[in-house]
Amino acid sequence: MNTKMEFQIKELPLEEVESKVVDGLLDHKSRLSYGKLHVWLLSVDKDLQGSGVGTALMNEIAAYGKAHNCHHISLTTFSYQAPEFYKKCGYSELGRIQNFPLKGVEKYFFVKYL
Repeated sequence: MNTKMEFQIKELPLEEVESKVVDGLLDHKSRLSYGKLHVWLLSVDKDLQGSGVGTALMNEIAAYGKAHNCHHISLTTFSYQAPEFYKKCGYSELGRIQNFPLKGVEKYFFVKYL
């Protein structure tokens, strides 16, 4: 069966798109499957970074995973984000891709076994 899909790319104002994006992210902020918990999105306001809020969030995620019989948590991050933070939270680097998604940027893959 050969089905042709048609797409249209539109540029929209942020206020028109923002609520849809946020709602979608909240619906899929973490995902459980086959004993694995994957963190899709985590952000701490710049004013709160370094205050322990991020560590507390990561501890809550680990507790959630344990309570749901997960054996590990996975996540990805970029070199301009927080790879060192995740290492401090007990995550091990599984690998990284250089120059992705842009030249000079690295994408990191992390796991923490529960």
